[in-house]
Amino acid sequence: MGTILSLNGSDWEFKDFVGEDWIWRNSEKPDTKDVRWWRRGTVPSSVLHDLLALGEVPDPYYERNSLLVEWVPQRTWVYRKRFAVPASFRGRRLRLCFDGIDYEAHVFLNGRHLGDHRGMFVPAEFDATEHIRFDGDNHVAVVIERAPDEQPQVSKTRYVRTHKSRMTYWWDFCPRLIHLGIWDRVYLEATGDVRLEDAFVRPTLTDDFANADVAVTTTLHAATAATVETDIVLSLAGREVARTSSTRTVEPGRATFAETLRIERPELWWPNGAGAQTLYDAKVTVAVREKDGTTTTSDERTTTFGIRRIEWARNETPDETALPYTLVVNGRRLYMKGWNWVPIDAMYGVERPEKLERLLRLAQRANCNLLRVWGGGLIEKEAFYEACDRLGLLVWQEFIQSSSGIANKPSEDPDFIDMMVREAERFIPRKRNHPSLAIWCGGNELQHDDGRPLDDGEPVLAALKDVVRRIDPDRLWLATSPTGRLFNNTLENIEKDPAGLHDVHGPWEHQGLVEQYELYNRGTSLLHSEFGVEGMTNAKTLFRTIAPERRLPATRDNPVYFHRGSWWNNEPLVQRSFGGGIEDIETLIRASQLLQAEGLRYAVESNLRRQYQSSGTLPWQFNEPFPNAFCTSALDYYAEPKSAYYAVARAYRSLSVTAAFGAQAWAGRDGFEAEIWAANDTMNSLENATLTAALVDAYGNVQASATTAVSIGANGSTRLASFASPLTSLRSDWFYLDLTLSDAEGRRLADNRYVFSATADLRPLLGAPSASLRAEATAAAEDAIAIAVRITNAGDVAAIRVRLEDDRELDRIGYVFFQDNDFDLLPGESRTVNVSFSGVPKPERSILLGGWNTEPIRLG
Repeated sequence: MGTILSLNGSDWEFKDFVGEDWIWRNSEKPDTKDVRWWRRGTVPSSVLHDLLALGEVPDPYYERNSLLVEWVPQRTWVYRKRFAVPASFRGRRLRLCFDGIDYEAHVFLNGRHLGDHRGMFVPAEFDATEHIRFDGDNHVAVVIERAPDEQPQVSKTRYVRTHKSRMTYWWDFCPRLIHLGIWDRVYLEATGDVRLEDAFVRPTLTDDFANADVAVTTTLHAATAATVETDIVLSLAGREVARTSSTRTVEPGRATFAETLRIERPELWWPNGAGAQTLYDAKVTVAVREKDGTTTTSDERTTTFGIRRIEWARNETPDETALPYTLVVNGRRLYMKGWNWVPIDAMYGVERPEKLERLLRLAQRANCNLLRVWGGGLIEKEAFYEACDRLGLLVWQEFIQSSSGIANKPSEDPDFIDMMVREAERFIPRKRNHPSLAIWCGGNELQHDDGRPLDDGEPVLAALKDVVRRIDPDRLWLATSPTGRLFNNTLENIEKDPAGLHDVHGPWEHQGLVEQYELYNRGTSLLHSEFGVEGMTNAKTLFRTIAPERRLPATRDNPVYFHRGSWWNNEPLVQRSFGGGIEDIETLIRASQLLQAEGLRYAVESNLRRQYQSSGTLPWQFNEPFPNAFCTSALDYYAEPKSAYYAVARAYRSLSVTAAFGAQAWAGRDGFEAEIWAANDTMNSLENATLTAALVDAYGNVQASATTAVSIGANGSTRLASFASPLTSLRSDWFYLDLTLSDAEGRRLADNRYVFSATADLRPLLGAPSASLRAEATAAAEDAIAIAVRITNAGDVAAIRVRLEDDRELDRIGYVFFQDNDFDLLPGESRTVNVSFSGVPKPERSILLGGWNTEPIRLG
């Protein structure tokens, strides 16, 4: 990329118009007489956010206010800016570039119409060489047409004619907040007569992984015939590791050339948890040879890349028709521990770098190694993929196509298919150098009328597959998610065709205190790429977004709750599961989040127990773009974890010990039974390990225990033992199963704890006697950004769901990270939790510690 003049900033102006009123008023021209009611705006951003920042619309994230802003995308919006161009740009080839305009626009420079644009995922680029002024200000104007009419979640997919985020047209986790705006960066680019359009860096490892051959394909665009010298330098941490130069003659137009460089003993890029995320740089410089023999740099570009080999192997299944879903990186099988990712905000044009980094670091810290970027959201901005490269988060990227409830087959219209192909040919080259990118997928839940997932015989999917094969041949292509004979993970399907559950979705709801466990104990899927459990949001978020007088009843009969996640409102199930009669909102939140956490972690653990018949588990969903009251997300809108986040993070540890059992409530049963398993992601087997299983009541009394010598295989799951205990002499109505793995020296390798009720429901947890916590925080240094909080249960009854929280309001600077959270402590038990602060001013570093049956404690 040549020299860049950024046009981003908060110095744009914008104004709304009805239809083409802007034409009549000459509003796009520098000397327009239309001088009233222009507002100050920001680029990149979202029109709605700019209006909100000015106080011209109510907060759409509060109660049902989003209904009051649905007029915004029905208007035409003009954005304009004045800017000066430095003299150093004189004599260069100039392009005005927009990386993302959502959705349809007309672009003007100094009153001249440069062209029109349609499509939010492809850049708009215009030759501005003859139109830039160096003797005064320049004036750019972008007319953004009203949003196209498109389909919400419930409709027919064949009606879709755009490649635009569908989520904001209304989805189960996002109300109707249709997005418009210049949603990605804007800049003026200056180059010489020969421009570097693209540099595709494609490393290939030798069979023994000792060397990497790095093919660099450069695409040049020449304004005139020229002799060019191309220099390619590969470097690691500033140290040159390979270089090549070449000279050639180019004619006007586009030309493509390929060079191959060898790196000996390369440092490999690995997904999170499997190794380091080593990133190399490739710098390509294009110089034009002048008539006197000297050279002038015409353009240059630096791109990062990683050296890794990704392959896909067959699962352990007798069904030879199944696709290979087992991830193999650098010769090593890896279980996909993933999450489903949705846009971080309904107003996705607004730059939120701190929130993006927070979310992705939380995924990394939860031992995640893959994110499925869902097909109703976004082809994300570059910052997303760059962060995934750094953090080792593989990306499963879907084209923005999705099911629609009534009918789920995409359009077969040739114009639509041609549009999808043309867009893919533009944005795939912009993503393919990222080592994190592992999968291209045609879309979400595209199906035949009988519910079977579509395959590559579908016209638009066949066309997109061809584009991926031509442009990015090293990535896995999946026609849709799920793929295979059967769509849903249900007991009916498991009984009907147990080998036919290849990649499956669902369910997304907690099935019940018995049924949840029955379903997942019988799982047979090869890949579980979308499933979930619903739960309420965190208390701070709910209190921030719903007025006190409308917080109850928290049911679909309350219009505010119906608006804010009604699909996932399981208040009746929560009441039944806890014996009914919950009448305060904070208790309801706690109960709902416990159900979500326990139900989701059991589903994840069950999939892990079937490794490598099962090769991946991806809960729905990691984050949310709108502060719902109920949602399947593990984090709330403000990027604060719910209980489910920590439950899955523990299940995703490199070594875990888990239990398979039949219910969470054990009324009417004389004995408790479980099977104990270990999942080991490391390449080291464990010999002479010791498993301890104990059934413990709420007062710390051990009802039964068993100690067993076990061996655990490498990179797989191992059944360790059976465990059984009578329930007749419990002193409390709730109890725990504690599991511990230790090595030969007695060091703890892994542990786990499950909570159960001895009654028909979980009511005993709500009526628990008070526990007493003590806490002490220590820091390594005066200005340390991390502290260790040691928490002790000094009482005589279990402390239920001990939780640490950032003791600040939601509008704050920086974030707090907790190593672990939301756990029960038995009497006399202690646990140390490491807490780190990112960007939090030192005077504000305060932590609130509490639990279901404890008094709150403030630290800091």
